Amino acid sequence: MQTIQIEVQDQYLETFLTLISNLKEGMIQNIQVDEEALFEANKSHFQHLLKEIENNTVSLLSHDDVWESIHQHTKAHS
Repeated sequence: MQTIQIEVQDQYLETFLTLISNLKEGMIQNIQVDEEALFEANKSHFQHLLKEIENNTVSLLSHDDVWESIHQHTKAHS
């Protein structure tokens, strides 16, 4: 038996795990996801976003603007 380590972009993780789970039964013996690495990546991302908010380098949407956008999208696609 061989061990393979694969790095997958966060946005593709669920798709990748679905592909792996659909392989021939018995082909894959063990799947481990490094939750700590995912946590650290998310933490870093959100710290960066918070810094942008605190420095006023990003435009935030008001509650009303968000709901207006949702209503427009819903109306356009219904």
